[in-house]
Amino acid sequence: MHLMTFIAMYRPGRLMRFMVFAAQGIFYNTMFIGYLISPSFCHRLVGYLEDEAVATYTKCLTEMDKGWLPQWTDPDFKIPDIAIKYWKMPEGRRTMRDLILYIRADEASHRGVNHTLGNLDQTSDPNPFMESDSGVNHMHLAAAKPAGLERKEVLEKYASGVGTRT
Repeated sequence: MHLMTFIAMYRPGRLMRFMVFAAQGIFYNTMFIGYLISPSFCHRLVGYLEDEAVATYTKCLTEMDKGWLPQWTDPDFKIPDIAIKYWKMPEGRRTMRDLILYIRADEASHRGVNHTLGNLDQTSDPNPFMESDSGVNHMHLAAAKPAGLERKEVLEKYASGVGTRT
């Protein structure tokens, strides 16, 4: 959704769209093969990519606050409808700064989830992000921890009956 939002904002030409499409195809297929070989490695890699995304969006916010990105602080700058609908952005909170905050929050959540999954034994540990029989989903816990939940934390939650294997 982040990519779709930026494409809607800047409307790249055919060549750039082709390059984005090709890069996604290469990355997708590489990750598919990598996931077959080592799911933990792939989750860890994506967690690190998300770490960088959070840092990049934080830097963007800092630069906006310092006035270094005037094109993004222009009051006439419009956020695309696709972003407004996806993040349910309220009226009066539709600036580029608000959009970057929404995207950064997504990246932070993805970071915690991927680092958590990278910490687990993929063949035997429960997935703490699947809703269990008791209705427990630990997404909010992982989002609050940049390094994700440790394997020990996940297993303790399930051992104590907070969740069940799914």
